[in-house]
Amino acid sequence: MIDLDWLSDRLCDVLRWQLANPGATDGPDVPIAGRRVWSIFLELNATRSIGMAVNPISFGEIEAWSTMRREPVRSFEVTMLRALDAAYLEAAREPAEEQEVLGPPMTPDLFRAVFKGDRSTQKVSPRPFSFALFDAQFGGG
Repeated sequence: MIDLDWLSDRLCDVLRWQLANPGATDGPDVPIAGRRVWSIFLELNATRSIGMAVNPISFGEIEAWSTMRREPVRSFEVTMLRALDAAYLEAAREPAEEQEVLGPPMTPDLFRAVFKGDRSTQKVSPRPFSFALFDAQFGGG
């Protein structure tokens, strides 16, 4: 019988290595006993939602995958999928390497020059907008 904790750890190790070495092919192999979980994870990961940050794979998404594929996902496989997801999220949340800033730092004067003027000196009409006012000023009708 296979040690499921060991298998989960190995799958996470493979994932971390692949994330750290994109495109490389000389890394650790996915253990044979973990190939089903690995393939499920890759499919779910490819459809992951990303907003302001990378979102975790939900239990609902795992259940939807299982229903659509007509392949039950066993409890221990869900545990491994969640471990892989946690490893992925951890890697995604690591700060990226500092990027070189091109040009001078943003200052108020530079901001005004880029955006053509200082809004504090622009005149704003005290009258509320109406279509009648627009038509009167711009000849609509």
